[in-house]
Amino acid sequence: MKLYASPRSPFVRKVRIALAEKKISCDLILDRKGITEVNPLSKVPTLIRDDGKALYDSPVIVEYLDGLVPKPQLIPEAFEARIEVKRWEALGDGVADATVAISHDRVHPEAKRQDSAWYAKQQLKVDLGLAQMARDLGDRTFCHGDSFSLADIATGYALCYLDLVLPEVDWRTPHPNLKRLMERYAARDSFKLTAPPAA
Repeated sequence: MKLYASPRSPFVRKVRIALAEKKISCDLILDRKGITEVNPLSKVPTLIRDDGKALYDSPVIVEYLDGLVPKPQLIPEAFEARIEVKRWEALGDGVADATVAISHDRVHPEAKRQDSAWYAKQQLKVDLGLAQMARDLGDRTFCHGDSFSLADIATGYALCYLDLVLPEVDWRTPHPNLKRLMERYAARDSFKLTAPPAA
């Protein structure tokens, strides 16, 4: 398989963590030339399956990978548990979306940047998303159930991306349980192997 990727994309990292956890080999394609031919949205991540079919958007790709190799299971089969894990994924994706929006806008010349109200709105999404994660995690070892799952990947990649592009945001002080969670994730091979390059 091949994965169209960007080294610093949080959504690519989500897929790469899943690949590492499932021990699935996959070639990375860092050149986006030709991506439109396989993905009309021209976005990463895009996975090219062994049969040549393309899959896109990280939730679809991760679900495919989880079904491709049965163990370890990242998305539960039981309906309620599955929905709960997917809810965690949506929460992580939402925090990452807002973080991407802020960091991408900062690249523009100051005169072309969004106004302060827009920034406040995006930051509020991040703050409320993290607060929800912390409440839902409580004092548990994993985000859902008794084992590492897509819920943990979603939380981990979102927090890592926040550190990468908005290091001034202090989420550890108000959410010590998320801090402890991330200290455990940092020791996992899947997080070590997929760490993005510094700016």
